[in-house]
Amino acid sequence: MEDIGFEKLLERKTKGSLKIYLGYAAGVGKTYAMLKEGHQLKGRDYDVVVGYIELHNRPDTMSLMEGIEAIAPIYRTVGNSLVREIDLEGIIKRNPQIALIDEMAHTNAPGARHEKRFQDILYILDHGINVITTLNIQHLESISDKISSTLRVPVGERVPDYVVARADQIVNVDISIEDLRQRLREGKIYGKDRAETALLHFFTHENLALLRKLVLQEAAEDQLRKIKEDRFLPERVIQEATEAVMVAISSDAANAEALIRRGTRLAAQFMARCYAVYVRRKEEAPERIDPDRQRKLLDMFRLAKLLGAEVEVIEGEDVAETLVNFAQTHRVRHAVFGKPGRTPLRERLFGSVLQDFIHDSVGIEVHVVAATPSRKVK
Repeated sequence: MEDIGFEKLLERKTKGSLKIYLGYAAGVGKTYAMLKEGHQLKGRDYDVVVGYIELHNRPDTMSLMEGIEAIAPIYRTVGNSLVREIDLEGIIKRNPQIALIDEMAHTNAPGARHEKRFQDILYILDHGINVITTLNIQHLESISDKISSTLRVPVGERVPDYVVARADQIVNVDISIEDLRQRLREGKIYGKDRAETALLHFFTHENLALLRKLVLQEAAEDQLRKIKEDRFLPERVIQEATEAVMVAISSDAANAEALIRRGTRLAAQFMARCYAVYVRRKEEAPERIDPDRQRKLLDMFRLAKLLGAEVEVIEGEDVAETLVNFAQTHRVRHAVFGKPGRTPLRERLFGSVLQDFIHDSVGIEVHVVAATPSRKVK
């Protein structure tokens, strides 16, 4: 994406602007580019501080730390180790115009105000401080599963699409694949003792080509989002974008995580609100529900909120009818359901929430998600 200048965004918005330097792998130069812009903005009399930087012992990057005020990190004990983290309250108290914060996808150590660093960033934005940050494409929620399966590399730390879509500016930090691999050989990314292993595994030509392509696609999609936001598209298209996505969840869903992730991805793609809706029948009232099911529900609610969905708990005995009524009153255009566990014969005998919803709803696209093996939420 073309870099139109963060200063123009600062002039246009009085607070809470977000800029992301997006890359396809470690070592492309995201942190370096962020610090370099920090110096440029400081030279134009903006109040810039370093909120948090991962230097990785890279001399070029470390040299750019000189001349910019840094908020000292705090340390938390994890096992037998001390872990550096953002001093979130220190940044808020200092109240700069712009904070430079590295590695948006980072998971905070236990004891922090927020579980994830992107939540720290949203908190800082809400306090009127502009943020420039960095992100590698594999951590974007909507494509992390694809990367995990294609590259056979687990992606534990993820940033919801709605957070990236909120960015006022996304800049693609790009170098050629061979230049990146050469940096690796020279020990400029990791120590030379790790370089050969990295070249044979994650940093192969095939893997890097895929990741680089995904960065270019995300940058292009970001441009389209900005065009929509600036109302350059027909009013009909903008009106459709305001319609919502609904995820129907239940206490016994085997694929709840997949449902919620699918729904929040759709919402991000359509720039729409996402509702995670649970219809609570009398048999699952708080004083009657099985404790294991209650814990599962709370885990679902936590994940849904983390990924940007609004959790709605509605009392009702006819689940399908309750969901239809909610969809009609909340401009739901897309509904996400899990694949029914009953056989077709049992569905005909005892009914199906999904089939009843499809029969009774009008103008709603229904997405059915098959059960997938569950994994720990990170």
